[in-house]
Amino acid sequence: MKIIDQTPFFNKETGEISILDRVKAMMKYGAKWIKEVEAQTQVIAVLDKVLDKHYVLLRNVMPPGVEASFPLILVGPTGVFVMYVTPLTGVFRAKGDQWGTITGNAFKNEKPNLMTRTEHMARAIQVFLQRQGYFEITSVDAILLCSDLSVHVDSIRPIIRVVMRDALERFAISITQARVVLSPESVQDVINRILNPPKPDPPEPAETPAATGPVALASAQAENQNVPAFALLNSQAPAWSNEPAHPPIAGTQAGSRVAPRQGFNKKQWAFLIVMFVIWCLLIAVFLFLVIKDQGPYLLSLLH
Repeated sequence: MKIIDQTPFFNKETGEISILDRVKAMMKYGAKWIKEVEAQTQVIAVLDKVLDKHYVLLRNVMPPGVEASFPLILVGPTGVFVMYVTPLTGVFRAKGDQWGTITGNAFKNEKPNLMTRTEHMARAIQVFLQRQGYFEITSVDAILLCSDLSVHVDSIRPIIRVVMRDALERFAISITQARVVLSPESVQDVINRILNPPKPDPPEPAETPAATGPVALASAQAENQNVPAFALLNSQAPAWSNEPAHPPIAGTQAGSRVAPRQGFNKKQWAFLIVMFVIWCLLIAVFLFLVIKDQGPYLLSLLH
């Protein structure tokens, strides 16, 4: 099995994370992140014993334009599998889309919900490929893997597949025995689309000035077949209508557009009021100073 590892702070030569990098990782991602990375290492060791070179495992990759890191994405002849590895221990129940712990006969929902999280990751990869126009893959399988031998999961028709530690090898064998859906070229194509998706072609600049009228609308629709019709109509609104967008106002030429008056908003009114109050205060201070300085002189004139 080929592994493409993009785990941050991970030393590919030693296969470990140094003490200094562990501290940095804990400060950036939290203490649980280190445990999840170590759990991934345990699961990868089991998968590597069963899966051959036709399978490629993408570890902690972040596709361009997607603000999320995916723990494990397995791409091979039998399809695409998005896998989330948990190092949790204890007794859990996976029923439908519910994930929680069991204490006696009591069930308690746990957060985060690892099943819905894994399912959302799988759907995100499927949508990511479909937005590139790649529809060869009809579904992406979501798998929740448990790395600890002490964990037990009571599965009752869960929305995704849950695999416990003692069943990892059987799970890997079942992948190799599934129906082949991707050719070697398609496998490489999917990997390239996840790591380096093709960039869309830039739009060609217009060579001639835009015309107006119904003819321009028809031409625009013919040249922009991929643009929705309502977008073209909105962009040509003054041209395709026989009536002017606004009735002409007396004293203006027909067809000329008059900008509508806009009233003050609340911020502008508040600013004007504050300026008026400041102006009144300045006037009052000025009058006070004048009276204070010239008061005796004015009284002498009155007498």
